[in-house]
Amino acid sequence: KRSSHITFASTLHRRTPFKHCITMASNSMRFLEAFTRAAKRQHVSGRAQRGLFAGRDKAFGNNVSFSKRRTRRAWKVNHQWKTLYSEALDEKVGLNVTTHTLRCVDKIGGLDNYLLSIKDERELGVKGLKTRDRVLAALAEA
Repeated sequence: KRSSHITFASTLHRRTPFKHCITMASNSMRFLEAFTRAAKRQHVSGRAQRGLFAGRDKAFGNNVSFSKRRTRRAWKVNHQWKTLYSEALDEKVGLNVTTHTLRCVDKIGGLDNYLLSIKDERELGVKGLKTRDRVLAALAEA
């Protein structure tokens, strides 16, 4: 029988040599780090980089029929081309945004507040970062 649980150094038998305790603890920490890395998104598509997708991206999975036959499929992101008004720039900015992002922009109180509140640069993408830099420059001038 293979055991799939993690053994930490504090739960090991007291006769286990210390160097084995350290090895087992570091292995379990490596396992936990890999698990948390898997929870984070590693790849962001080019389409998401060129717009405000709020961390959303194309998802893949299976359609499972009654007979348990699996058919690969993809869930596409509901994105729209919108022009959003920036108060700091005093102009309309054309962006490819998801409907989730539009709700977030409304909730936070405008495009400028949304761009300044997002800390993760991967979530903003290339176009979002450029727009945020323009907003910051306009706010610094005023």
